[in-house]
Amino acid sequence: MLAHGRPATIVEVTSGGAVVPQPFAPLYSASKAALHHYTLLLRMALAATPVHVVELMPPAVATGLGGAEHGVPLDEFCDAAVTGIDAGEDVIGFGATAGEEIASLVTAQRRLFEGLSGRFPIASYSSP
Repeated sequence: MLAHGRPATIVEVTSGGAVVPQPFAPLYSASKAALHHYTLLLRMALAATPVHVVELMPPAVATGLGGAEHGVPLDEFCDAAVTGIDAGEDVIGFGATAGEEIASLVTAQRRLFEGLSGRFPIASYSSP
């Protein structure tokens, strides 16, 4: 992607459980939290390139994994995700994960990360 210098998008799928741990799914929440933090770092590392890093943060989605009756309809979530990606959003939630509580947590965490990360050397990439 970087060698060609063309715009590209990397989409990471996390979860509301990445910022609000789910007591019934501790390993799931922990792995999604790790991916959420990796996405923050990747976005920062690629900021000076034409590569856009997007975090999809779905709520429970009705799929074969959780059951068709568990969660928001898959098509609705996918439509919202594509709309957000096309609009250039960095973090895309839907339903419960698009609410003010989650958004404020994600925003506060991003500000804290950006404010404190300058204390450490961070590898970053630039356009060719």
